[in-house]
Amino acid sequence: MGNIEIIRDHSLPHQQIIRIADKVMLDIAEEYGLTLKWKGDKLHIKHAHTRGYLHADSESIKIKLKLGILLFPVSFVLKKSIEETLDELLPSAACSHK
Repeated sequence: MGNIEIIRDHSLPHQQIIRIADKVMLDIAEEYGLTLKWKGDKLHIKHAHTRGYLHADSESIKIKLKLGILLFPVSFVLKKSIEETLDELLPSAACSHK
C-alpha cells in the first residue's frame, strides 16, 4: 500500500483557502471516483481503495491519503496531479512547499 502526503503553507484568508482546497479535490475526485465530505476544516476522502483527508487551516493545506493495493500503481500520477492543481490554484507569493 502507498501513502501520499502533501503540505503547502499559505497566507490566504480562511474562506479563500477553503474554496481552493475544495476545487483541488473536486477535480481529483471526478477523475478518480473519490467521495468527499467536509467536516469543519477537514475534507474526508473515501474510495473503495483509498482513505484520507485534506485539512485546510489558516496556515497550511495538508493532504494525506492511504492508497490500497489497487490504486498503488497510480500513486505517483495521483500525487503529481494534486500537486500541480495546488500549485496552479495557490498564488506563488502566498504559499511555500514542505
